[in-house]
Amino acid sequence: MKRREFLELLPAGMVALKSARAAAAAEATLPHAHWMDDGIIDAGGSHETYLFIVRRGGQRLDARKGYEKAQSEEVIRALKDRGVEVFHTHLYKGFGMAAEMPEMQDTVRASAFAHSLGMKVDTYIQWNTMMYETFFAEEPRAKDWVQRDSVGRPIMLTYGFQQSFRYRPCFKNQEYLDYLKKIVRFSIQDAKTDFIHFDNFDLNAEPDSCHCPWCVKGFRDHLKSKYTPEQRTERFGFSNVDYVNPPEWNSSNQPAKMQVIFDPVIQEWIDFRCQLMTDALRQMASYAKSLNREVVIEVNPHGITGGNRAWEGGLDHARFLPLTQVFWTEESNPTGVQADGRVVSKIRSYKLARAFNNVLFTYTDRDELAVAECLAFNQTIGFAGMHPLSPAMRKYIDFYRTNRGLFQQTRDLADVAVLRSYASIAYNQPRCQLSAILAEQALIEAAVPFHLIFDKHLENLAPYRVVVLPDSECLSDPQIDAIRRFVEGGGGLVVVGASGLYDQWRRLRVTPGLAGLVDAQPTAHAYEETVQRHSEGGQELRKQIGRGRVFYLQSLRFDGPLPEFGPYFKVDNRFWKNPANARQFLEGVSWTRGGEPSVHVEGPNHLIANAAEQPSKRLTAIHLVNYGAHDGPLQNVTITCSNPKSSRAASVNLYSPDFAGKQELTTGTRNGAVTFSVPQVKTYVIAAVEWT
Repeated sequence: MKRREFLELLPAGMVALKSARAAAAAEATLPHAHWMDDGIIDAGGSHETYLFIVRRGGQRLDARKGYEKAQSEEVIRALKDRGVEVFHTHLYKGFGMAAEMPEMQDTVRASAFAHSLGMKVDTYIQWNTMMYETFFAEEPRAKDWVQRDSVGRPIMLTYGFQQSFRYRPCFKNQEYLDYLKKIVRFSIQDAKTDFIHFDNFDLNAEPDSCHCPWCVKGFRDHLKSKYTPEQRTERFGFSNVDYVNPPEWNSSNQPAKMQVIFDPVIQEWIDFRCQLMTDALRQMASYAKSLNREVVIEVNPHGITGGNRAWEGGLDHARFLPLTQVFWTEESNPTGVQADGRVVSKIRSYKLARAFNNVLFTYTDRDELAVAECLAFNQTIGFAGMHPLSPAMRKYIDFYRTNRGLFQQTRDLADVAVLRSYASIAYNQPRCQLSAILAEQALIEAAVPFHLIFDKHLENLAPYRVVVLPDSECLSDPQIDAIRRFVEGGGGLVVVGASGLYDQWRRLRVTPGLAGLVDAQPTAHAYEETVQRHSEGGQELRKQIGRGRVFYLQSLRFDGPLPEFGPYFKVDNRFWKNPANARQFLEGVSWTRGGEPSVHVEGPNHLIANAAEQPSKRLTAIHLVNYGAHDGPLQNVTITCSNPKSSRAASVNLYSPDFAGKQELTTGTRNGAVTFSVPQVKTYVIAAVEWT
């Protein structure tokens, strides 16, 4: 038996004991599904089983007819004719395989027909629900697989307070994971699926976290595996963790009101829950890939929506996205310019996907602007909706298929990176999430292409000319060393606020971690007072260090009265506003870059840009999206694009869903770069620069 196969047979608690290095190696060995390399157009009828529709209640009298039509040959063929390449349908909702088998066989038949048309098949599997009324009848052992709170009550996944029949399973219980593997096996071997959609990929927020015996023991084992006895003494003051319990709450100590998390056990509980979900997904992904190397794994965890996903949902995207090729976000953020001038988008979630070589699925089909944003930042259609497809989606599918060569095998072109520090945001959500949101908003509205980077990316900062630390408070010594090497090697660093004042456990450093790079950074206490007064937030410092440059900004100031935080301090889209000192911040980014940007777009703040390159074709595509499209087109947009080394622009052509073919532009030069003017941007335009 191979070592990998052996590890999959171990109890979940033992699998979780693998070191981070071994886990990363395991992820690297997961086969990649190559059929998705040139993009994906996915759509379906419905992923709801008829059994669930009836049990949920409130259905139409013709619900059975609707269920049957959703995966009928008529619908599948209609989607195929409209350019859809992957048919999305149900497989398993959580009632148990015995209860759902008749409808699972419906999926087998629908899958066979879709495959006969040359389509791929995407099957829905409920990750996080046991509909206990039927599930327990099939599998009596499942009563021990349920997540239970600190007093032993089952933890539920409810919608609108009317689905209390949905119990959440414990992902530390190997018997449940083994049951889930049976469903995965059926999906791959019987339904011949090409794509597995795991829905409801998260955990309940505190106080509804699992305290079952498996999780209590697993938490203690996690601490023993993660730290040596000496490290545990440093972490907790003692080394014996046999009696450490998950945190508990009461009316005087409500988790939703906890602003800064400094209790080491609570911090480690957050880490444990994140690792628990990652390890469970790794088991499923490894098992699925052992049956079919080309099956795509996808989960629905939501993207970057301003919530503290690690603390609330037990999710660290940077850990589990290396195991997937697609993920879903069901965020309700409306795309476009809001009444108060805020530009709201899903750009952060798209950039998260691109950071881990994933495609983002989200609801875009009823809004042309949302579809345009998807193509610009996703570089493919992704999820096109349910039959019948909207006119906007049909228009953009036609455009995408006609010009697919512009989107294939691209990588986002950006010389600026913004760090999203796990420990900083998980332990001080109101400040650090808000600072990251404001930094990103300033770059978005200035049409500055940028990447999101995460802790693992600090190991290699060479691709970037500028790295932004937006109140990245909690940085480890190795992370600070990597940042110093970047600057000493000629990189530009933008430091905001309290970055580096704490270590990875949020212990206050005696000497600021970035001392020498940043001079006269306030102490943590002084910084707290400054932020509370909002009086000196614009203070800046600039420093040249060899070939590197450092720009320090005391804070990014919210423009106007700060909205009141709700439970768990969600930085929702009310906070997504260009900071009051955005110009000062952007000037700092420009100064630390020490030269012209790779791409510069001149236009209003609702003209958003993304740049992508195809090295094999020597092509740079600048995607322009007019988020104020409802107010009319933009005229004469000037773009400057730096030449790749030893290249010159051979041609610049415009492509858009709003006109047929392509339009060639006249070009000029500015400081050695190619410059040109886009006559009009109605909603979405691509300017494709081909280099000799």
